[in-house]
Amino acid sequence: MIGVAGCTAASCHGGKSLIGGEATAWLTRDAAHRRAYDVLFDETSVRMAKQLGLKAAHTEARCLACHSTDSAAPHALNGERFSLEFGVGCESCHGTAGDWIARHTERSWRSRSPDSKSALGFRDLRSLTVRAETCAACHVGSPRATVDHDLIAAGHPRLAFEMSAYHDLLPKHWDSAAELRHDPAQPVRLWAIGHGASAKAMSNISAARAESAINSGAKHVTPDLAEFDCQACHHDLAEPTRGRPTLRSPLGSPRWGSWSVAPAQFAACQSQTIFGSDGTGADASLKTLLDLIQNSRLGTAPADMLLTNARQSSRELAAWSRSIEDTPSDSNQSHQLLQRLLAAESDGEWLPTWDGQAQRYLAVIAAARTTRQITGREAFSPAGIAELLPKLRKQLSYSQGYNTPHDFSASDVDRLLLELRNHTSH
Repeated sequence: MIGVAGCTAASCHGGKSLIGGEATAWLTRDAAHRRAYDVLFDETSVRMAKQLGLKAAHTEARCLACHSTDSAAPHALNGERFSLEFGVGCESCHGTAGDWIARHTERSWRSRSPDSKSALGFRDLRSLTVRAETCAACHVGSPRATVDHDLIAAGHPRLAFEMSAYHDLLPKHWDSAAELRHDPAQPVRLWAIGHGASAKAMSNISAARAESAINSGAKHVTPDLAEFDCQACHHDLAEPTRGRPTLRSPLGSPRWGSWSVAPAQFAACQSQTIFGSDGTGADASLKTLLDLIQNSRLGTAPADMLLTNARQSSRELAAWSRSIEDTPSDSNQSHQLLQRLLAAESDGEWLPTWDGQAQRYLAVIAAARTTRQITGREAFSPAGIAELLPKLRKQLSYSQGYNTPHDFSASDVDRLLLELRNHTSH
């Protein structure tokens, strides 16, 4: 690794203009990634490390994997200019640069194929699939960097990642305006591709856990509790008096993958209608994986079956994401997604839980951004924007002093979404 310092020369990426000033923009504007390492020294991280019996968060490999540039290699191999203190730096996303840093300044670099660049360790983030999978590796997790139930219980935030929303909030250090001119449906495509990447990350974690169990001689493996619907356990024990019933599941089995897997299934199922891209393979493989885990008590599934199904799911999701990326950007994509999201029959396709309805809301926002980008008009009437969208957000917000949605009602969200349908622009 060459470190951030290897990219910040004024003649490289440390200039002041948009092109050539990428590192400057990252250093000055992207505080969340730039200061990710600093977080490991704050009061919460110190307390978490103590509760988990760790020496210190800033020396723990699984913390550094996402709070700094990937430091799996010994520090001595990272080069004199490399420093963990730069947090999530250039090479965290663009790939370890030692083998391509010189080549990427050559005129022939632009004509190289993505595969030849990848062989050198370079990640071509112009690909939305590569971009989403890179983000998901930390914001959902990977086999070597997972936020498990112990970490969350100690104080780490739950990983509730949705690519299109995160991407919209990310301070850009590249020409994002040119990107949107080339692909005006990017927000809604990122929504689908991001769910593919998130579910793929979940599949990879399951496969790694199953492989580890097999290697240790175990025949069964149980997913970590953090992979299930949090509110299935963390909720008021009083009988609910309102709202439609939650989906039935086997006794003792909360819903697995309620945040990442369920919306990916919806997106894959609707992929042909929305994107003209066949998602049946991804949908079927996810259903097989979900059924295997869901129909086992507390998700304790046969390790060999879990390994096979999780690997198949990962392959199908990757292929589906690439197929969406290969379809032309179309103004009809956001319209079709909104129609499916706001249709009454959507009730049966989304989990009647906070996870399901929050994801449904985020999908509406992604579709609305795409409509605005393509047509220059709002997707909803002024009343829909001024009244209904804020009401939806309030319904899904946690009450003050709560870490779970205490006053949440799935039926109220259904009602607001159906009302919003009457405020769509024509």
